[in-house]
Amino acid sequence: MVWLSKREVAYYLILKSKFERSIFNLGEALDVLSLFGSKTIARKIIKRLRSKGFLECSGAVYYRIKSEEEALSNILSNYIAQRLYRNLKSRGYSVSLNIINQRSILKIYNCSDNILSILNIVRRFDIDIECVLNENENLKKQ
Repeated sequence: MVWLSKREVAYYLILKSKFERSIFNLGEALDVLSLFGSKTIARKIIKRLRSKGFLECSGAVYYRIKSEEEALSNILSNYIAQRLYRNLKSRGYSVSLNIINQRSILKIYNCSDNILSILNIVRRFDIDIECVLNENENLKKQ
């Protein structure tokens, strides 16, 4: 995972302060950002911000700023799921991790209600937790 550069963060904050949550087009963004650098660089940074999840497309040349928390939780959801998987596995739990359509499904075999209640906090990161009694029977799904 590649983090944002200083310039990308600066351009994101400039766009956020100008447009907040409203939809804007590429031309409006380039007009604002051209004061801080060339339009070519601004166009590339907008493309990078979109690919990293900080901007969302609302048409061919229309964008909307995502909140920092929303963008970071999208970026980090796979990381959190993989860390959780590795940590539970190293503690002796029988677990499996599947990623389907940008959503992580973590299956924990023979888990307790205590673990389920603790792991309930990761649901907001698009991570589903399933407690399975054995490989054929699904007990609880969070």
